[in-house]
Amino acid sequence: MAGVTFTVDLDPALLADAAAVLDRLGTGFLPQLAQDIGAMIERQTRDRIQTEKTAPDGTPWAPWSDRYAATRNTGNRRAHSLLIDNENLLESVQDYTTGTTVTVGSQTPYSAIHQFGGRGIAARPYLGLSDANRRDIEDLVIDLAAGWLQ
Repeated sequence: MAGVTFTVDLDPALLADAAAVLDRLGTGFLPQLAQDIGAMIERQTRDRIQTEKTAPDGTPWAPWSDRYAATRNTGNRRAHSLLIDNENLLESVQDYTTGTTVTVGSQTPYSAIHQFGGRGIAARPYLGLSDANRRDIEDLVIDLAAGWLQ
């Protein structure tokens, strides 16, 4: 896939401490958990782009360069904010989860340059997990496991 992705693998071997609980939950639990986590990370990523305007570590995104800012919000040009012009990047963020591997990303040709930066373009990381995102995922895991164990 062209673009950029963020991947989390829910490999049971990596979850050795939880093996007994995972055995009780059955074989369908981890794929369902992966699907739910993927959907959550997609929503979190879209929120980061649309509302938060910060990297997953909490660092605010760099503002537009003065030269680029001069081309925005002028004449017939519609006002927009960082990483949102015609919403192509926002709408392109997708959950590509399969099995127990969670992958969220964008296939737009410019998605990687926004994530990592480039010559004359500041990085504005939008993929990854903030501390709040991790807590939300932990809550999701607990809630889903509680439901499966009933």
